[in-house]
Amino acid sequence: MIFNKKIYLALLIFLGFYVATSLNASATPSIQDKSQQQYSNLWDRIRNGFALALPPDSRIIRKIEQSYTQNPVAFDRMLADGERYLFYIVEEVEQRGMPMEIALIPFIESAYNPLIKSNSQTAGLWQFIPQTGKNLGLVQNVWHDDRRDVIASTQAALDYLQYLYSKFGNWKLAIAAYNVGEGVVAKVLAKNTHRGKSIDFYELGLPSEVRYYLYKLLAVKDIVVNAKKNRLQLRSIPNRPYFDQVLIHDHIDISLVTRLANISPNEFSALNPAYNRYVIKVLDQPRTLLLPADKKENFLKNLETYQDPRFSWRFYQVKKGEKINDIAARHGTTVRQLQTINGITRNKNLVLGQKILVPIETAYTSRQQADVHIVKKGDTLYHIAKRYGTTIDQIKLWNKSDENLSIGQKLMIVKS
Repeated sequence: MIFNKKIYLALLIFLGFYVATSLNASATPSIQDKSQQQYSNLWDRIRNGFALALPPDSRIIRKIEQSYTQNPVAFDRMLADGERYLFYIVEEVEQRGMPMEIALIPFIESAYNPLIKSNSQTAGLWQFIPQTGKNLGLVQNVWHDDRRDVIASTQAALDYLQYLYSKFGNWKLAIAAYNVGEGVVAKVLAKNTHRGKSIDFYELGLPSEVRYYLYKLLAVKDIVVNAKKNRLQLRSIPNRPYFDQVLIHDHIDISLVTRLANISPNEFSALNPAYNRYVIKVLDQPRTLLLPADKKENFLKNLETYQDPRFSWRFYQVKKGEKINDIAARHGTTVRQLQTINGITRNKNLVLGQKILVPIETAYTSRQQADVHIVKKGDTLYHIAKRYGTTIDQIKLWNKSDENLSIGQKLMIVKS
């Protein structure tokens, strides 16, 4: 999506107005509570909220639909990826009184994959470019990229779409402006108005790629409405939260989070795709973690009773003349691992006084018993982690090593 920096001030003004009106609306009965009671399948709730009509000539919609229906495996995979996030986004869209087609935009932008990579530097479910994210207050640093944060990026996207609707007074134009930029839409709109031409979306003369963007969104909407007609079986999604939020106030290793929550690294990454390093670094304010709803309470109990250090790295200030290989050797780690966790590029030199993270010995590695695995031909970290019921990141942490293994290498595997 494209965002014009000039609108930033106007957006802030709109958000202030939105917050004020939201406070007034908070006294009314919860829309979400009613919707959760009314529907067991989230798709039924989504269908009930659709509000945008198909174009008069639906041939292009049918053509787009065929590209999905002819590859049902890929379409089903996209729906499966969206299951983690859809309930939360549907709740937010419904609470704001927006058309439910908005909840389908991540299908078009990212196929509901927050870790998708593109050549245009866009990131996250809503595919913000770096400058757009910055303008909308989404922090991007070596530790985390909030364009990929499920909560932060969704709030930013919905705020922006509401601003666009307040400007154009039409949801189709707002969605078009989200895709191509409000300047393009405003210019075409002003041109048609000046010439006395139609300002209907389908007759406006917007660039073909913008029209296709909306057609694609409406095609997905039509598939959801007419799944049986299109010979597709929509995966049933429970109309309840998939994840819950946990506030983290102190630095913590991601591997420890997965261990205490009893979730896989893949599940953690899917719910918390914003994090770039092995650790969650808490800077000016607490970080929000997402955990499967049925894992939150156990995680909080385990975290409360956990007595060992939660953070296996400490800050080290670079001294005069020190090079990264010297620091790595002194702290029993590798240059590559130091570069990875600190976001240091391969050819970048350290500077005097620079603070970098170096590993520290953790209490649990020194107290608990450990197995020693001798690397054999064909061994990979993935297979070793699977064999011992641990994670790749945890093995790296225990052994202060990187991805490279050598035959005969000894790896320490701490027993739980």
